[in-house]
Amino acid sequence: MENESIKKTLQELRDVYAAEIKKSPAIDQLVMEPLDREIVTDFWKLSNAEIEREMWNRLSLLDADADCLPGGPIDSHRPLLGKPIVLLKKIIRRLTSPYSSMLLQKQNRLNRELVTFLLLGFLKFRHLDQRLRQIEEKLADLPDSGQTAAANGK
Repeated sequence: MENESIKKTLQELRDVYAAEIKKSPAIDQLVMEPLDREIVTDFWKLSNAEIEREMWNRLSLLDADADCLPGGPIDSHRPLLGKPIVLLKKIIRRLTSPYSSMLLQKQNRLNRELVTFLLLGFLKFRHLDQRLRQIEEKLADLPDSGQTAAANGK
């Protein structure tokens, strides 16, 4: 009875969020430009393999963005003022780099540790999932597994 109540509540929540998603504008409109990757909004419909792939993708994105120190080339899209702006940005970066690296070093360490922690948690989850499947297979092979499973379900 309680299980049915939980299922009903979950379905109601899914319906509410599905309606909200339909009302809201597309993600491309919110960010004002096309996205370079697909963003899945309904995780409830994903299979285990799709969830695992999504977790790996998100983890790799986090890993790529873990370094918060400014880097890379400086450029400008303004044709006339572009070169002075780039020069000014380079000067400012060079002057502030010792301070910003000192301040952001701790954040970089934290970001790396969080990405590592998430990776370890994900790997632990996979290990536990495999172990659970092995146990379920062993239980299914037991002769009275049907009676035991029925007794545990009540």
